[in-house]
Amino acid sequence: MSERDDSTHAGRVEAHRLDGFIDAAFAFAVSVLAIAGAEVPHSLHDLILALDRIPGFACSFATLMMFWHRHVRWRDRFRLHDGTAIVLSLMLVFFALIFVYPLNMLFQAMFSSFHDAYTHTTLPNEPEIGSVHELKALFICYALAYACMAGSLAMLYRHSLRHASSISARLRIEAQETYYIQCGSMAVAILSLLITLMMPNINSALWNSLPGMVYVLLTLVYSVAGRWSRRALLQVT
Repeated sequence: MSERDDSTHAGRVEAHRLDGFIDAAFAFAVSVLAIAGAEVPHSLHDLILALDRIPGFACSFATLMMFWHRHVRWRDRFRLHDGTAIVLSLMLVFFALIFVYPLNMLFQAMFSSFHDAYTHTTLPNEPEIGSVHELKALFICYALAYACMAGSLAMLYRHSLRHASSISARLRIEAQETYYIQCGSMAVAILSLLITLMMPNINSALWNSLPGMVYVLLTLVYSVAGRWSRRALLQVT
């Protein structure tokens, strides 16, 4: 085997190891979501209380898997493992492991508030958010982590689109759509951050929910990017 073949083989092994590490890191983050703040149920009552955490876990799980799946799609499209791509992929993992804590607390707090409003009872082990200041801190952590993860993916796709020359026009359009979605997602998270910083320190239901409601704009981001992608695909077929 020539030195060039040895180098190519070593590069593939390194790429597969990096991919395995990233997948394992996301799996670990999901495991943290599953066990965060939870105890092993010892009775039927404890089991029912544990099941009340399922909606928050489901939303947190879906959000993390969305970022992971986009990285998997990037691997399938580009298979680019230069120094910049490796750093950006590791940045995504780094922010994902930070993101898991505010993600879990925010969704658990949201569904706990829905439960309180509907049943007029408080769930045990409910996240303790005792003041507007603490709520603002939670929204800030969530927005920063979300923006950093979306930004890492956006830079990863942008870097790969600049250096990829062998992918088809269809795959390039799909990758550009993901890039636009990540840029839009980052903008939405930054908007939520700015609204959080402007929140008055008063207990107002509207202000307290507004930074979270801003993420509904993600549906607009997906819609606009998807519409652009469909038009672009029609032009190449």
